[in-house]
Amino acid sequence: MTEKEERKRLIEYLNYKDILIILFSWYLMIIGILITKELDLKHEFLTELFHFLFVISGRFILFSLLIFYLTSLYPVEFKDLGLDFGDFRKGILPAVSGAIILFILVIVFINIPLTYYFTENFSPLLKINELDNIVTSLLPFSLIFIASIFISLSEQFILNVVIFELFNYTLFNRIVSFILSALLYSVLLVELRPERILLNTLAAMICLLLYWRKESIIPSTLFMAAYYSIYITYIYGFSFIRF
Repeated sequence: MTEKEERKRLIEYLNYKDILIILFSWYLMIIGILITKELDLKHEFLTELFHFLFVISGRFILFSLLIFYLTSLYPVEFKDLGLDFGDFRKGILPAVSGAIILFILVIVFINIPLTYYFTENFSPLLKINELDNIVTSLLPFSLIFIASIFISLSEQFILNVVIFELFNYTLFNRIVSFILSALLYSVLLVELRPERILLNTLAAMICLLLYWRKESIIPSTLFMAAYYSIYITYIYGFSFIRF
């Protein structure tokens, strides 16, 4: 047997206690972020920005602790945790293409039209009412995108490497595992509003397909970071991410 054939996948090492620890840590992090929502800085934008920064910190700390826990306990490498940078360009091409299409659709069909017609649920960080505004918005958009990578990394790890692989390992059916994982994504994010369930399920399906192709969470992380940053910058503001 080659070393590749002998190496186990992460899900083959995990037992029910590990799964419970991972999920308990995730929801404990959410409770911590929920507590910080009680803090009011007397300025709506600053308050929302503070919570956004706290989400970034909480997600990054959680992901780091989970990686440390798993690599300390089991003989796994980063690529076994979904952090595989092999064929990087091929892996991210579908993610980048999807992000660009989403960016164009949101700008053309949501941000620009709603900028001229007031609606209560439309509260973007930036409104595009001139062509030049698209160019000037790219810098803040890029900063939010970089920050969103830390947010999406932890949830893509749990969605793909833990939940999807767990279903796939126990049910032996990738299609059923794919559907169940996508449907449970909203439960993972504690987002049970009907409109968000639909958005989350569609986004999860795209991320699962990206992971399915390369067995790496890098492409799905980049796509979800783009998805978050597009919706934050051009539609909902920082309130789009609750936890």
